[in-house]
Amino acid sequence: MSNFTNSFLHNLSLPPHGKYDIYQDDKIKGLSLRVSSKGKKSFFTRSRVKGEPIIIKYGSFPEITVQQARTKTHEALNLISLGINPNKHSNEVKYKNITLIQVLDDYIKSRGTNLKDNTAKNYRGTFTYLNDWSNKTMLSISRDMVEQRHRDITYGIGKFKSSPTRANTVMRLLRALFNYAMGEYEDAQGHPIVLHNPTKRLSHVKAWNREKRKQTIIKDYDLKAWWKAVHVLPNHQLNNKQPNHSETARDFFIFVLMTGLRRREASTLMWSNIDFKDRSLTIEDTKNYETHSLPLTDYLVDLLSKRKAQSASLFVFEGNNPSKPMNDPKKQVAKVREISKVYFNIHDLRRTFITIAESLDTPSYTLKALMNHKDPRDVTSGYIIKSIDRLRKPMNEIGDYILEQVK
Repeated sequence: MSNFTNSFLHNLSLPPHGKYDIYQDDKIKGLSLRVSSKGKKSFFTRSRVKGEPIIIKYGSFPEITVQQARTKTHEALNLISLGINPNKHSNEVKYKNITLIQVLDDYIKSRGTNLKDNTAKNYRGTFTYLNDWSNKTMLSISRDMVEQRHRDITYGIGKFKSSPTRANTVMRLLRALFNYAMGEYEDAQGHPIVLHNPTKRLSHVKAWNREKRKQTIIKDYDLKAWWKAVHVLPNHQLNNKQPNHSETARDFFIFVLMTGLRRREASTLMWSNIDFKDRSLTIEDTKNYETHSLPLTDYLVDLLSKRKAQSASLFVFEGNNPSKPMNDPKKQVAKVREISKVYFNIHDLRRTFITIAESLDTPSYTLKALMNHKDPRDVTSGYIIKSIDRLRKPMNEIGDYILEQVK
């Protein structure tokens, strides 16, 4: 037993390398100090609760003073005498005061590799509509608050711009965070601390906004004007400022139209994903985590070969910095719209691809393979082996159809 004082703790000799010494305080029974060979001095209490051995850690000296350690030990021993595990009790106190932003951080962290970086980025972008709630505790967020915030975003009240779709997206994120909190945070008895999900109010009062799935595509009669605008993009007066992404954007737009890839999948495509010998591409890191392989038409092989001959980047569609992929080419999209008078966005090119494929009577399972769509409800598709060679004919038919329209 030792009388823990500042001078006593400062002057303790260190144990041999790889060893540690334990000291007991003679002022309050149960307070111990562990001294490592590296000089770390940690306060703790070792005890049992309902027969279960536990260790309660208080921190290290001198960050934690002797008096603070004694006070924490006294509080811990009182809880132990009542049959309460102080470790679980401290978590209970912390979880009852956990804030919305902390839950978001925990949620993203817990998803780990199952959550793509881009999805996590989207979550944080959506959360900006709840920024003023960041430091509110989960237990303080009421159903009335949720209903009002959904209404504010829907109708553009206060600082928000009217967006019914965005209002739903924000509340879906909030719903996910509450569901996560209900399953993650427990009191000392193992019961959920968050018992209710306030977003249920929106279902109860039928406040969820109706959302129409976007159906915009480039119509057949607009394809020629769009195609011409894309091809003149690099030499157009709208791109007289250098440097610009006009040539890369031109090839990117055509590539997405003729492959149906998602924007991010195409923009981050690397030369290592391209097999010129097999005339195909393969992407491992897709939205649904399924490897996606597609055959390449003659037109696409020619386009990629020309890019490869002039490229010093690892990426097929490189950015201003060749070591990075091209960012979302919003400015070039706007210029094509202005030149062609055809409104479109990148995802419209994907929808145009699948619409053309469907119009050519492409079988449904082939359509899913071309788009890399995964339907967990469709058990049969799991037994169908998708051969890249089986996709060459429909890919060629789609490519030929597009080229015929733009003559």
